[in-house]
Amino acid sequence: MRFIKPIALTFLLPSLYCTTPSTAATSFRAEARAILAQDTVNWNQNLPFDNEVVKGKLKNGFTYYIRRNVEPEKRVTMYLANKVGSILETEDQLGLAHFLEHMNFNGLKHFPKNELVDYLQKAGVRFGSDLNAYTGFDETVYQLPIPSDDPELLKNGLQVMRDWAQDALLTTEEIDKERGIVMQEMRGGRGVGQRLQDQYFPIVLNGSRYSKRLPIGTEKIITTFNPETIRKFHQDWYRPDLQSIIIVGDIDVKDMEERVKALFSDLKTPAKKLERTKYSVDLLNKNQFIAITDPELPYTVAQIMIKSKEEKTVTVKDYRTQLLISAFNTMVAERFSEIMQQADAPFMQAGGSISGFIAGLDVFSLMVVSKAKSIGSGLQKDDDRV
Repeated sequence: MRFIKPIALTFLLPSLYCTTPSTAATSFRAEARAILAQDTVNWNQNLPFDNEVVKGKLKNGFTYYIRRNVEPEKRVTMYLANKVGSILETEDQLGLAHFLEHMNFNGLKHFPKNELVDYLQKAGVRFGSDLNAYTGFDETVYQLPIPSDDPELLKNGLQVMRDWAQDALLTTEEIDKERGIVMQEMRGGRGVGQRLQDQYFPIVLNGSRYSKRLPIGTEKIITTFNPETIRKFHQDWYRPDLQSIIIVGDIDVKDMEERVKALFSDLKTPAKKLERTKYSVDLLNKNQFIAITDPELPYTVAQIMIKSKEEKTVTVKDYRTQLLISAFNTMVAERFSEIMQQADAPFMQAGGSISGFIAGLDVFSLMVVSKAKSIGSGLQKDDDRV
């Protein structure tokens, strides 16, 4: 944190020399120059990569990151990150990135049918809370935390990651069984929140491809797609140049690196490799408004979203900016919390923050849940409160 020192002195030193203005200015400049001359941190210097992380890329493009971390003791967590999500789906594949995530638990080369879940649960790995995965617009990530002091379990855990990378069986029988599971998940999410989202997403996402590629997909595709369609999606996109493994835990890093090289070097890339298009949400430089209602929504919510290009954290200066954003978010959250605890609070709930959004965008968002028939008081500026 040495790079913050000159900033602090800029504010502190004037008060130390307030009795003689001319001398104070001279002394301050000399003091500041001395500190800046000694400080080796350059605002534009790139942040260093963690030297405790072993990073490598295999000839097939597969990337690995391995780090030793002894807490918790005798545990390791592995992640397989695929740069593959619903944004890559064609019109006849809607929902298949997410469906494929399900299928990776329903039969792998070394763990047919339900053997994977059965084996890991017997080893004490809980499905859902430990063993898990998610599919987003741009990525699908698999997570496996296991004991690191059991050589057989550690070996099989790595084999699971390898099978997830490219060896899902995708049998027609298991695909047809899973259709009902995915439909149950879809219908379970078709509440008021989803109905509202269906209306505001085209506005919030500016009519982009993202607004038409929700990971859950559509009922028509999920219930009728030909098994060959999902097999093609798997072959096209589950490939080593779009995959990385992250391994963190109480492990021998060098040994783990050799295991990864041995297991993942034979991952195949399709002969005809599709281009992984990068999609975006265009900023329209204009205000947009939408008012939506639903009979099951019991309160009134107002939200303002201001989108901007993502602020990447690359340099020391960028990191300082992120620290300031974090401090800002904390202060805003604390202030709204104080107001909500007042007896005459003008709203039921409120919040605001700057955060990452989607497709290379950040967003500054303000939200208020108004009291009954008093949306105006929740939105009104009050200098004594805010």
